Amino acid sequence: MKKTLFIIGILAILISMPAMTAFQISEKLTNFTKPETILPQPDSEYDGTFVGGVGFVYREDGEWQFDTYAYIAGVYKGGKYIRVFSWIYNLDEERIGSMWFISGNYILVGQIKDMNESKLPIVGFLFYNEQYFIGRIMSLFGPAPHIWGEYTPN
Repeated sequence: MKKTLFIIGILAILISMPAMTAFQISEKLTNFTKPETILPQPDSEYDGTFVGGVGFVYREDGEWQFDTYAYIAGVYKGGKYIRVFSWIYNLDEERIGSMWFISGNYILVGQIKDMNESKLPIVGFLFYNEQYFIGRIMSLFGPAPHIWGEYTPN
C-alpha cells in the first residue's frame, strides 16, 4: 500500500511539472545574468561550481519565462550520486540560507536551512546537460520553486 501511494505521488508530481529539460531551455539560460559577487571559487575537494536562480519557470507565448526570487551558488561532486552544497542569496546578493542535496537518477533529496538554523527536508527533480541544469524542489511547507543555472567543472 505504501509503495502504491509513493508511486502515485511521484506520478502526480511529474504530471504537474512543466514539460521542460535543460536541453529545451538551454538557449534561454545562456541569457541568465550571473550575479558577480556570489560566484563560487573552485575547490579541489569538489568537481565543479555552479550559479543559478530560484523562482518559477513557465511558458508564455511559446517562450520560457524565469521569475527569479533568489540566487544559488555552490559546489558539486559527481559520481553515481551527485552531491551538491549551495548558499542561497536574496536579489540584493545577501546570504539568506543554504541548501544541500544528493541526486541520483534525476531525483534529489536534501535539506534547506535559513540563517537562524531552521531546517526543512526537500525532495525534487534535477535535469542537466553538459552546461546547464534545471529542476524543482519541494518541501512539506511553502511553494515548490524551480532551480536553474549553469555549472562549470573544475
